[in-house]
Amino acid sequence: MRTDPDAPKHRGISFLILDKNSPGITIRPLIDMSWRHHFNEVFFEDVRVPATNLVGEENRGWYVGMTLLDFERSNITGAISSRRSINSLLDYIATEDGAAKADLRPSVRAEIAERYIETEVMFNFSFRIISMQAANQIPNYEASTSKLFNSELSQSLSRTGSKVFGLHAGLWEDGDGRAPLNGRFTKSYVQAVPATIAAGTSEIQRNIIATRGLGLPRG
Repeated sequence: MRTDPDAPKHRGISFLILDKNSPGITIRPLIDMSWRHHFNEVFFEDVRVPATNLVGEENRGWYVGMTLLDFERSNITGAISSRRSINSLLDYIATEDGAAKADLRPSVRAEIAERYIETEVMFNFSFRIISMQAANQIPNYEASTSKLFNSELSQSLSRTGSKVFGLHAGLWEDGDGRAPLNGRFTKSYVQAVPATIAAGTSEIQRNIIATRGLGLPRG
């Protein structure tokens, strides 16, 4: 919240923790297009927060928030998730049932290979983040690089997995035995839509990489 109305831009903002059950807060669930609940819309009406809930220094809240985002964007688990996804795809299409449902034309096989290479690249991005955190360093543009690559990888990996199964990918209801891998890639394809928005859009990540990582001028 802004605590110094006369301070410019990112200054004059303080970071406070609040109880979500405080009077005046209304939380409404947002159901996504895969019928899952991951997001909410939150309304504040005359909510009062004790000043003792201040995190860090007064008027330095923007920097607290940005540090939190640097750790959130590190997303070390994303590399593990991507590797598991591509391996599950490879293992399944090696089975009789998977091979019968898969489209393994040369162009599709090449796309699978590209996704595999990208999961390995993501793994190395995560190792860099881990090494920085182990050295008590805060990743900044490094975290944005990892986040940008991983969020777009999650979408492309889901698209590739859906493409492999063609019309079979249209079957993704839980318990439908005809659905390849229980519709895993079709579900992730739908659920990955906000991946390049959450924790900062891909456009924001590119700006951070450009200005803080490459030293390019703003504007």
